[in-house]
Amino acid sequence: MRGAPLVGVRRMDDEFVVTCPYCGEESVIYVEPDVSGSFVQDCEVCCNPWRVRVVRDGDDRFVDLSRADGSE
Repeated sequence: MRGAPLVGVRRMDDEFVVTCPYCGEESVIYVEPDVSGSFVQDCEVCCNPWRVRVVRDGDDRFVDLSRADGSE
């Protein structure tokens, strides 16, 4: 079952506050300025894998987080 994507809130230019779709813990992730597209990153709390999708809208960037456990 795929978890509902959660939108990361921009904290600073390259840091985003996200909520783990597995354990519900809030974390801050760093996304380098030139990154766009998708990558996999593990939760620092529960170690489950996230699919992080970076979306650009002009000068703004947003992250979309979902489970990356093969259920997507």
